[in-house]
Amino acid sequence: MSDAVRAAVEDTTAQYRKLYIEANRTEWEAATTGTPEALDAAAQANAALMRFWADPDAYERYRAWDEDGAAADDPLLARTVHLLHFGYARGQRDPATIDEMAELSKTLTDAYTNFRAEVNGERLTANAIHTILADETGSERRRAAWEASKEIGPLVADQIRRLAELRNDGARRMGYDNYHRMSLTLSELDPDWLYALLEDLAQQIEEPFRAAKAAMDAELAERFSVAPGELMPWHYADPFFQDAPMVGGMDFNRLFEGRDLIELALATYDGLGMDVRPILARSDLFEREGKDQHAFCIDIDREGDVRVLCNLQPLLRWMDTLLHELGHAVYDTLIPPSLPWMLRSPSHILTTEAMALLMGTLPFDRQWQETVLGAAPDDARQAAEDGARRLRLDALIFARWVMVVVAFERALYEDPSRDLDGLWWDLVHKYQFLRVPEGRERRPDWATKYHIALAPAYYQNYLLGRMMSLQWDSWLRENAGGIVGRAEAGDFFRERIFAPGMTLHWNDQLAAATGERLNPDYFVQKYA
Repeated sequence: MSDAVRAAVEDTTAQYRKLYIEANRTEWEAATTGTPEALDAAAQANAALMRFWADPDAYERYRAWDEDGAAADDPLLARTVHLLHFGYARGQRDPATIDEMAELSKTLTDAYTNFRAEVNGERLTANAIHTILADETGSERRRAAWEASKEIGPLVADQIRRLAELRNDGARRMGYDNYHRMSLTLSELDPDWLYALLEDLAQQIEEPFRAAKAAMDAELAERFSVAPGELMPWHYADPFFQDAPMVGGMDFNRLFEGRDLIELALATYDGLGMDVRPILARSDLFEREGKDQHAFCIDIDREGDVRVLCNLQPLLRWMDTLLHELGHAVYDTLIPPSLPWMLRSPSHILTTEAMALLMGTLPFDRQWQETVLGAAPDDARQAAEDGARRLRLDALIFARWVMVVVAFERALYEDPSRDLDGLWWDLVHKYQFLRVPEGRERRPDWATKYHIALAPAYYQNYLLGRMMSLQWDSWLRENAGGIVGRAEAGDFFRERIFAPGMTLHWNDQLAAATGERLNPDYFVQKYA
């Protein structure tokens, strides 16, 4: 039986590989140009990929082989069969639904790519909005920028609801209650385990978060000349309060004034024995009109063509982002080409997020400050101390933000027709302790978050990845002396994290690498 299964897998892989490369190539073109032609090409390629995964005969074939253990004598083949089974299960839809979903995705991609907030007749990029929220001390200008950033919501909310309904239709055809549960299950995350973990973590970090936010609010209130109880969402560092503002010590943005972030990134990865120059040469790193304002890494072909999109400015946020996206990139690049093509991918999204998140925290490392940034020892020590406090604040803020998104998406897919506008602000108040601006509970501010529309059921991977990165960090400090400039750390990543590709379940791979499965206690002990 294995020979027949192997022949079928080879044929399926050849078909999928061609469609996968075309979808990634056109996605890159759409993100870097934003032209109608590029968006059309990306939509067509995405639709072709969806039609491939919708094949009901292929689904039944791989489901039967997976459940019957038809390739049990070959672990790599068996793993490939399992992943194909889940891929086809996720994709079962009728042609009309696929066409509608592709068109909606194109419309939404166009909207998010080309949206620019307008304040007093001036079109502002996402970077400009962040600059105002980082630096502006006048509450009225901050409010105007924050509200302008939300104006995309009414433009896309109806399309997102419809897309959620279509995703749910496919999930229910496969026997799932809704798309959120199906997406988690088919990405090898148990929904009930995740929901329970987040609820438990919410309770464990509530008081530490409340105390940290109170201290932060006191400083922000003084900065903006308002009472702490009068702080509003536009008084924080970004439109969603998902990052920590510059409070409690060093202004890290000043460390990067006049510095070349690319050179700093090269030095960081050189210290691990990882040459990212070929990746950067293929990448698109600076902002311009028509270009996607987000940041991402894309593996075009699983054969070495890995690229990063950024919109760099000499700020801590973009230093973090560049190191983060290159973390994804080195993971993709250093998966061995000897693996079967279908298995040349990170073990899970959360695993590659762990690598990216770990690398993004390095600017707060004392050794990075000295050896990469070139800070004097006393300055590096102070940066590390202030950085540790900032990392804690940032981790607590971000964890509570993830809880908002996951709880919202769970409710969205349970009932897309419900009052989502009010629900959003209920969750923001519950988890983030933010005041609700008058009238906002009747506006679709939830729809301003790109991930809810076009990267659904994804956000938990950031928090789980942060947990995993702390587990790696603990192992590396004990066994390699740290990360920065450590060849042993580079070996750990290459041999224990990247080399297995997707050959193992993500939690089995973590246990093989560090000696234990995912343990949230590392997060709680460090930050709460």
